[in-house]
Amino acid sequence: MNDDPQDKRPKGWLSRHHKQGVRPWRKTRLSFLRWRGNVMANPHAARLYRIVVGAVGTLIVLIGLLLVPLPGPGWLIVIIGLFVISSEFHWAQRILRFVRVHVERWTHWIMARPLWVRWTVGAVTAAFVALVVWTAFRIIGLPDWVPELEVLKYLELQ
Repeated sequence: MNDDPQDKRPKGWLSRHHKQGVRPWRKTRLSFLRWRGNVMANPHAARLYRIVVGAVGTLIVLIGLLLVPLPGPGWLIVIIGLFVISSEFHWAQRILRFVRVHVERWTHWIMARPLWVRWTVGAVTAAFVALVVWTAFRIIGLPDWVPELEVLKYLELQ
């Protein structure tokens, strides 16, 4: 019989970290945090780092805002840009908190409504997106690779 103390311990006593080993991103994250600490120790490098983070985050937010009226993840891209900016700026953290609170409120409000209200809100949203896409195609035109279809002539897109 093996007198190993591990055999006498209850099943599942080890944490996930001990069972599965080091998480793959842990080393990368710790390396980044060490590098960032070194950058922040130098005031000139810290200012440059904040400028770069702010510029990249602002670019992501602007791209997201351009994509908001189109179908797709426009608001998600805006929020990702705010996450990038909030890593260095407290005002962006406040905006992110405001967005999170209001999205949670909206979600709770809409889920508390009857099914027909939720379907109506979804239909109005889909109609708005369709109108925006139709307007965009009316302004810029359809790409050349789109085949000629009767429905497109009916919608005055061809």
